[in-house]
Amino acid sequence: MQNETTLRRLHVPLLRAEDAIAHLGSPTHWQPGRSAKSLADLWFSANSLPESIKAALEPDLRFRGAALLDAFLERPVDLGDGQRPSQTDLMAIVRLDGRLGILAIEAKVDETFGPTVDEWLSDPKGDRQTRQTRLKRLCGLLDLDPGAVGSIRYQLIHRTASALIEARRYCARDAVMIVQSFCPKRSWFDDYRAFVEAMGLDQATDGRITAPKECDGIDLRLAWVAEVIEGPFKRLGTARTVPALTELGRVQLSKSFFMRDMLYSEVAMIHGLNNAPDDPELAIKAGKRLCEELLEPLQDKWGRIAIRSAYRSCEVNGFCNEMQRKKKAGYTCASNESNYAAHIWDRLDAKGHMGAMACVVVPSFWEKHQERGDWRIMARWIHEHLPYSSLYFFPTYWAFNIGWHEQPERSIKSYAEPAGTFTP
Repeated sequence: MQNETTLRRLHVPLLRAEDAIAHLGSPTHWQPGRSAKSLADLWFSANSLPESIKAALEPDLRFRGAALLDAFLERPVDLGDGQRPSQTDLMAIVRLDGRLGILAIEAKVDETFGPTVDEWLSDPKGDRQTRQTRLKRLCGLLDLDPGAVGSIRYQLIHRTASALIEARRYCARDAVMIVQSFCPKRSWFDDYRAFVEAMGLDQATDGRITAPKECDGIDLRLAWVAEVIEGPFKRLGTARTVPALTELGRVQLSKSFFMRDMLYSEVAMIHGLNNAPDDPELAIKAGKRLCEELLEPLQDKWGRIAIRSAYRSCEVNGFCNEMQRKKKAGYTCASNESNYAAHIWDRLDAKGHMGAMACVVVPSFWEKHQERGDWRIMARWIHEHLPYSSLYFFPTYWAFNIGWHEQPERSIKSYAEPAGTFTP
């Protein structure tokens, strides 16, 4: 079991909201309109306290004007009994007037707060005596009667205790446990209200912090904050488990090519990014057209082709483009928008059309044609024989991007000499 000595205390900053995926209870929780992604996107984009949080804290003189110092997504907190830690969705360290404060954020859409205390104690998967010991400890922290909380949601108790424990660890004298709800129906607000009443605090109000309750020298408060999010949301089909990615890789796109051939990316490998499509169905549909109509006849004519770079996820391409704009060596990706229906197979372009692109090398062609401008031999053959949309040639091995598109533009450009637009 994790405890105070095994919980990690060294941290690195998130470069993107998606960096939180590896720390979720399950990577499949990362979905539009769900709590994990909604919370991470909101706080990451704000890079400070969100306006809704500021507004909820404003009535409290101690927290008025609070400024975010640091925030930790999926923060494990040792509850002091050597058992499983409580994992707070977001733990924020804030600067108050001359002191520190703690905000423990529990994000919800329509997920429940889990079992009541009675249900949790009765669950045969856990040891009742061990759980009773933990409950007694947590209730002691919160000044609750263990015998009177049976109908209270257990999650609210240990998340609130986590706020106190972190406040003590940071030598802070003020803490707030906040339920940040992304549900337009305010699902489970009644559970929150019951907890506020059990804590002996004033009436639960949406968007407003409660009065403080002193718990072992720390002034503890509760709050419910409602966020507005726009739907409907399309569920991502991104493969985020090994079995799911294995199945995706087994999809045969043509007689010679499988989806797995198209997913390799140095950028993804080096930076630990997920290069799997959010919309596998669209990616496969576009990829089959690319392989069947362009890559297979190209290989039939010239011999084996090597895939340099084919499919790119928005995550991978966006990161690569960001590095390119910072002039980092080795990153050569255009923006996501310009790569929709190109390297990003699972997005339609601005006009609603489907497409797919791959960067390939034809070893047998390079072996025989290395004179200046010889890439034009390949360009001319493709132009005369294949229904391509775009070609872009490069100096190394005469590698080239070859794209299929529902509305082909039939353009040929080159970085290789003679550079520019080529008209066969």
